[in-house]
Amino acid sequence: MGHACFRLAGTMVFVAYIAIAWGMGHILDLHEAVAGIAAFLGFSAAWIGVVGFSLLNFRTRRILSIVLDQAVFAFALYEAGDVLAPVIWAPVVMAVGNGLRNGPRYARLSSVIGGACVGVALGLSPHWQAGKLVTEGIVLSILVLPWYTLKLSEQIAQAKREMQQRAARFESASRTDSLTGLMNRAGFFQCLQKQLHDAGRSGARSAVMLLDLDGFKAVNDVGGHGMGDEVLKHIANRLHDCVEANDRVARLGGDEFGIVVSDASDLTELERLAQSIVETIAAVHVHGQGDLRIGASVGICLLPDDGCRDESSVMETADRLMYQAKKSGKNRYCINPH
Repeated sequence: MGHACFRLAGTMVFVAYIAIAWGMGHILDLHEAVAGIAAFLGFSAAWIGVVGFSLLNFRTRRILSIVLDQAVFAFALYEAGDVLAPVIWAPVVMAVGNGLRNGPRYARLSSVIGGACVGVALGLSPHWQAGKLVTEGIVLSILVLPWYTLKLSEQIAQAKREMQQRAARFESASRTDSLTGLMNRAGFFQCLQKQLHDAGRSGARSAVMLLDLDGFKAVNDVGGHGMGDEVLKHIANRLHDCVEANDRVARLGGDEFGIVVSDASDLTELERLAQSIVETIAAVHVHGQGDLRIGASVGICLLPDDGCRDESSVMETADRLMYQAKKSGKNRYCINPH
């Protein structure tokens, strides 16, 4: 309906322009132009009724409006002659507009129909026969410009998609630990910030685990950093397997990991998860170094907590609890009282 009303409004503006031009003496004879302009004006008004009463189905109306737009304009051009020269660009705009509204296929259809109809009208009209090269240029513009515009718009859209994909990859890379594939510290803090916001709004119980490996320095000392990296990747996979799909695991740096547990409403289940993590890491064997053993000390901060309202206070609490677990003998977890 918006398109139909715009067509009628545009035609009325052109009629007003013609009236002013005639009154100023720029146009000497309007008799031959009346039939053509009236035809397009009548089509514009009638089409509002077609759309308003939903005559025919949408696809049929869309195709029929494309054909009639170009055909009736070509008839008006044939009848009016050079009076319509100021709007000779209309078939191009019709084709491009159809492409923007309905897609490339309809733009190409409108362009081909417009080129054919206008070509016939100009070829038969005595007003245009004197300038055959001008006529050919007009027809070519109707065919070439919409197709070029479509190609350009497709390239712009493709470039935009590629740019968005690159931006998404860069954003993901900026929040991902390159060694383990887990979130890095920045990604973890972003996730923690969201968890704090959700917990503050809904009051749902969640938890943040801070985990530090015990005995990892010996792995680097004995087997080198290459072996240490392999152990870290193995532990990252083990941690990922321990948690639920909605939980988030991150490597915060060195041999320190963080876990955001989205649902900690059942304290028994949370303790079971913490014990499972401790046992899983304790079961990790260092290849070729049977005498090396790794453990984990885990500090767990339950949320919401009146003393932990931001990321820094949460991490300070979890860090304090983690070192409390280390002092208690390592290879264990410690939860803040709740």
